[in-house]
Amino acid sequence: MRTRSLTTIGLSIAAVSALACGMGSTDTAGPGAQGEPAAQADGKKIVLEVTGAKSADITYGVGADQSQDQGVKVPWKKEMTSKESFLIVSLVAQNKGRGTIACKITIDGKVAKENKSTGEYAVVTCTN
Repeated sequence: MRTRSLTTIGLSIAAVSALACGMGSTDTAGPGAQGEPAAQADGKKIVLEVTGAKSADITYGVGADQSQDQGVKVPWKKEMTSKESFLIVSLVAQNKGRGTIACKITIDGKVAKENKSTGEYAVVTCTN
């Protein structure tokens, strides 16, 4: 039943992300266009991390693109890039046992969001 809760949370985040993605604009003029720095042309570097637990079920994604890793060993780390002009990053993790579980989203080297939860089968969410 707790996994069902995590799935419901993940689907809710995906729905919000899908709606928000439709609100962003796309710049097709290339690097430096409309005041965009040339460094942004390759996309934003995104690092997702889950720590504190021994294992976890993890749902993560950028915009409407969501993925899930179940029963993974923690610490867990995923690196990706995105050229989305309106960036929504989500990370949801559920502890497979007891203790503290923490999540962190870093974008272009800056911590965008950190959070933690404690307890048996605790769920933690980080959304930027």
